[in-house]
Amino acid sequence: MRITPLDIIQKQDRFTSIRRGLDPDEVRTFLEQVRDTLEDVLAENQQLRGTVAARDEEIATLRGAEANIKDTLLLARRLSEDLERRARREADLIVGEARLEAQQILKSAADERRSIQSELVHLHASRVRMIADLRAVVESHMRLLEHHDAKHHQDESREDESGKDGVVEDGSGEDGVVEDAVSMKAQ
Repeated sequence: MRITPLDIIQKQDRFTSIRRGLDPDEVRTFLEQVRDTLEDVLAENQQLRGTVAARDEEIATLRGAEANIKDTLLLARRLSEDLERRARREADLIVGEARLEAQQILKSAADERRSIQSELVHLHASRVRMIADLRAVVESHMRLLEHHDAKHHQDESREDESGKDGVVEDGSGEDGVVEDAVSMKAQ
């Protein structure tokens, strides 16, 4: 059974008196001291219980905050790892696309190079053919000119022999065409 300060106050008047007992004033004084001490102890105990309860609440709050912080850190770590994985996948995808595009560019450049080389071969063959055609035309015209000059000399010699002096040549007509062809050959 617990004794309270009130129990001590109530009990002090109920003690039985005996003849040779203790000095009642001394017992009363002592009991008052015990009561005061017990009141102080009980008040301090109550205060300590309040402090313990407040600390327990604070500890519970801190444990809840700690759990929240741990959960937040775990979530942050998972998000960080997820972002890193996504970034790596995206980087790999970009690198793959860049490689594919580079291969396509190289293939296109090689195709264009082959096309240009083919065109150059074709142009060179056309140039050679055109030069040969022009030579043939020039040689043909030269032969015509030589034939025409030979014929013209024969006609002149006949005219000189026949004595016709009435013809005046002004450089136009067939002789003008011949002179133009000769000047083209010289160029």
